[in-house]
Amino acid sequence: MITWIEINQKNLVHNIREFQKLAPQSQIWPVIKSNAYGHGFKEVASILDKEELVKGLMVVNLDEAIELDKIVQKQIIVLSYFDISSEAEESLKIAAEQKIILPVYDLATAEYLNNLGCKFLINIKIDTGTSRLGFRVEESIETIKKIEELKNLEIVSLFTHFAESENDDQTFTEQQLEKFRKISDQFPQYKKHTACSAATLSQPTAQNDIIRLGISLYGLWPSEEIRQRGKEKDIILKPVLSWKTKIIQIKDIKPGETVGYNRTWKCEKDCRLAILPVGYNEGYDRLLSNNAEVIIKGKKYFVRGNVCMNLIMVELPSETDIRVGETVTLLGSNGDVAVSAEDLATWSQTINYETVTRINPKIIRIIVS
Repeated sequence: MITWIEINQKNLVHNIREFQKLAPQSQIWPVIKSNAYGHGFKEVASILDKEELVKGLMVVNLDEAIELDKIVQKQIIVLSYFDISSEAEESLKIAAEQKIILPVYDLATAEYLNNLGCKFLINIKIDTGTSRLGFRVEESIETIKKIEELKNLEIVSLFTHFAESENDDQTFTEQQLEKFRKISDQFPQYKKHTACSAATLSQPTAQNDIIRLGISLYGLWPSEEIRQRGKEKDIILKPVLSWKTKIIQIKDIKPGETVGYNRTWKCEKDCRLAILPVGYNEGYDRLLSNNAEVIIKGKKYFVRGNVCMNLIMVELPSETDIRVGETVTLLGSNGDVAVSAEDLATWSQTINYETVTRINPKIIRIIVS
């Protein structure tokens, strides 16, 4: 094993408990879509399925739900989409049999499900301003009443998605929440969920019956503003993921020699280069070229030259005791030194969500305590 991901089980459970403190009246339903935000779908699911505070799990589509249903006992909500073509009817029958809760955001889909002859559990989405999936506000009440008349559909919950709950200015979020309440108050018999990680902190009244715990499940803050709100509420998140590899070659480099494709870095003094078996294929973004750092033996060292498809180069001092086979931390901590997902996101001009989600799913994930 030369490159691997470590998933810290204790930190994952710790983060769940921090959010349960925030919303003791709400159920925690972790979101493990998209390979558990890059952390490892099966590995994270296996931990969460044993956790009593976790009441159910959420995924993005029916394919993920069917895969998840094979490895967990908890109920599953599909948040976004599923295929309604004739080729997908077998999958839909599985959803009905396993009581997987499906999303509905247009009447045609509801009628299609009803006509299949199976009993389906559904989760109705209302678009209160994000302008993605969901019934428009002005059509929602009438449409929900129509769906209630479809004998093969059982409505479990109503939900919406906030557009900017991670921001300091909560005006638009409050407007969205008010629109949702005017609709959901007409249907008190159904569960409601509106709060993601950010909204759980920024809008306590949005916590409702269920919290969709996404990015913060993994010990990451949705934004700097939410980090500050968390600090005010004494919420401490612990990163779950560490990304490590090993040095596969070390070589001496002389002044004037250049490194990598397009020769974007020139050596100014005698140094050594450590070659690592990671590149943009593994999810190490090309924008990290010449500005990222890695950790070796408790110290940080710069990435030099362009990130390649499967390799990166790291500058070491000319005199060093670092050797081939040494463990390198690409993301995570070593001693008192850390490279965070936020560091990598800043260097690659993106967000921490993308940094972890894009890590190649073929890299082995190991659960550590």
